[in-house]
Amino acid sequence: MIPRSSAWIGVLVRRVMKATPFFQPRTLFALRFIFIFVMLFGSVFPLVSEAASISKSIISPQRKRPSKEEPIHLTSDTLEYRKDEDLFIAEGSVVMIQGPMRVEADYATLDNQSGKLLATGNVHFSDGENQIDANQVEIDVDTQLGIMYDARLFIKSEHYTIDGEEMERRDIDRYFLKDASFTACDCVEDPDWRIRASQIRVHLDNFLVMRNFVFYADEIPILYLPYFIYPAKTERQTGFLVPRVGYSSRWGFRYYQDFFWAISKSQDMTFSLDHRGNKGDGGALQYRYVLSKDAQGRLDIHYFHDRIDRTDRDEVQYIHQQRFTDRITGKIDVHYVNQQNNFQVLSDSTTQRAQTNVESNVFLTYRGDESYAYLLGRYTQTLTGQSNSTVAQRLPEIGYSFLNHRIDETPLYFNWESTATNFWREVGPDVKRVDLYPKLSMPISLSAAGTLTPWTGFRETWYSRGETDTQAIEREIYPIGLDWEDRLQRAWGGFTHLVVPSLMYERIAVGDHPDVPQFDEIDRLHDRNNLTASVAQRFFTRNEKGEAQEKVYLRFTDTYNLRDEQPGVTGTHPFSDLRAEGIFHYTSHFTLAIDSFYDPYRHLFSSWNTDVTLNFPPRLAITLGQRATKEGTIPQKGDLFNPLFLGDRETTPRINFLTEHIVLRTPAGINLASKAYFDVTEKKFTEIDYGVQLERQCWSISLVYIILRSPSVPQLNRSEFLFLLNLKGLGASDTKKFVNIF
Repeated sequence: MIPRSSAWIGVLVRRVMKATPFFQPRTLFALRFIFIFVMLFGSVFPLVSEAASISKSIISPQRKRPSKEEPIHLTSDTLEYRKDEDLFIAEGSVVMIQGPMRVEADYATLDNQSGKLLATGNVHFSDGENQIDANQVEIDVDTQLGIMYDARLFIKSEHYTIDGEEMERRDIDRYFLKDASFTACDCVEDPDWRIRASQIRVHLDNFLVMRNFVFYADEIPILYLPYFIYPAKTERQTGFLVPRVGYSSRWGFRYYQDFFWAISKSQDMTFSLDHRGNKGDGGALQYRYVLSKDAQGRLDIHYFHDRIDRTDRDEVQYIHQQRFTDRITGKIDVHYVNQQNNFQVLSDSTTQRAQTNVESNVFLTYRGDESYAYLLGRYTQTLTGQSNSTVAQRLPEIGYSFLNHRIDETPLYFNWESTATNFWREVGPDVKRVDLYPKLSMPISLSAAGTLTPWTGFRETWYSRGETDTQAIEREIYPIGLDWEDRLQRAWGGFTHLVVPSLMYERIAVGDHPDVPQFDEIDRLHDRNNLTASVAQRFFTRNEKGEAQEKVYLRFTDTYNLRDEQPGVTGTHPFSDLRAEGIFHYTSHFTLAIDSFYDPYRHLFSSWNTDVTLNFPPRLAITLGQRATKEGTIPQKGDLFNPLFLGDRETTPRINFLTEHIVLRTPAGINLASKAYFDVTEKKFTEIDYGVQLERQCWSISLVYIILRSPSVPQLNRSEFLFLLNLKGLGASDTKKFVNIF
């Protein structure tokens, strides 16, 4: 038999503590001290926000007193009217309604002169927003103010219940209770947790102010505070968030604490404390703002003092998005780290630990009906260990495109692409590059045989200097091509089958330019005489609403080199690897995605990537992934002239790893989760996450155990234990790690 929920939490936590060596008495004392510290200061800081709210209107816009002119409707089993006293006496199933106010009771008297109402016996009072149950109510029907005895206030918007032996309604949105209790649990008679206080002052949509605060878990007193303020509003509220604690096998006790400051409706700020045992201490600041529907941004600053490595680790990221007009937008995304190994040392995410660079970009874009222009500044910071001084930065780049413009009434279409880039380096020569690419095309309809589009162009690229020579150089390219595409569609058996075959021929003369600087794919263009064939198949069905739903997407692509094959020379075989892409939605619960390359000359898959998703909401979600690439070369996926072209190859290391993410939510409220990255070549996990969560109506407890391994840097290996307790009504805080695993 399972013990009562909150008692079971205590048993579980005590067993974990006893079984885990790092839970020493000194650590437990620190945890208790920190918890009390947070609760104390969490009850002080909200005073600033409360003081700021005094200038607001006393009556919330959602809560209105009934007008004195509104009639009172009074019904009961028996109703007596004493004319001399102007007094109504009602008994049995009494219901009194005036505007949004409704009172139900066993017995009631109403003084029609003074507006005083006395209701007793199973009294239910509602103002249209919240509900009060009481044994006796004495109120003024004109003001809706008065005193309730043995009363219970239910705040519907936040699902809070407040009980008091005596409850005084001092204003439409303000109450004062004596000998009161507070909980967010549904079972208010025997809740898993509650707060008792000698006095509770309630300001709806603002604060609960409590004196002689005692927190009870399953009627066991846990914490006493002489004074406590708790935010009781649906909007963002200033105050401490729930702390997160954990333990690292390498660094020891971990503690995270966030303080949220709701500056205004359009601004907020979060201050964070990050303690990582003997590794060091740090902090973070996040500032968010919304200037208008067209302008918003975020600033993140992270600082950590690494005592082991004797260094300070900084990370700054600033993002701002601005929409000036319907056509002009801007974006600033600045990202900087002061140490290249910051993510490897501090991050709990394998994806972030494997990051090779961070980019800072400033964009200004213009979108016309047939044109597109942009101004770009990009600074790339490498995280691979090499010096950043030799990395070429785009400061700035200007681009302009004129797309698919029909020339008068002719069948010709004109296309123009151009860029001007300044490549700047701290060490090494700066290079300026201008690239111009005008293009003409003429689509020809072949009726039932699809569309044939011949095209030609001229690509001129100018460099302010060569790779070794300081003299300016130019490169001219004369591409021509012929594209064919058709769309075949047929409906059968409730399915719509769409087939899109295409052939693309390209002949590009580049010539020999050995001194061209190498920055990106524009500089790496070479002679081409290729034919690319592709067949895409799509299957659709319609749901009950008549909406088309894709069940299968499948595409095969191959490129054939029309140049002479050079036996024994790598990469000169006429056929490229055959690429197969597919997404199969077998049912609403099962999805399979595949992207692979098959080498017809070595008779093997040079690359094979799959993702399988099983989803049975809300109980089960499983995602299994696989990434495998042979060491050597595989085709690049597209280039500047053709997004389907596979004729060029790129060198790749051997990649072979598996991923899994499983979340199981049981009807009993016990949730299990796991997430892992497994390196098949090394036969080691680079990351394993285990999560257990016990979820109840008014609280939840989450435990996450993380194992991080770095085959290349063993000193970065570590295990992490994270703990989070959420009490509904007392706040909740989820880190990215908790959100990502559950």
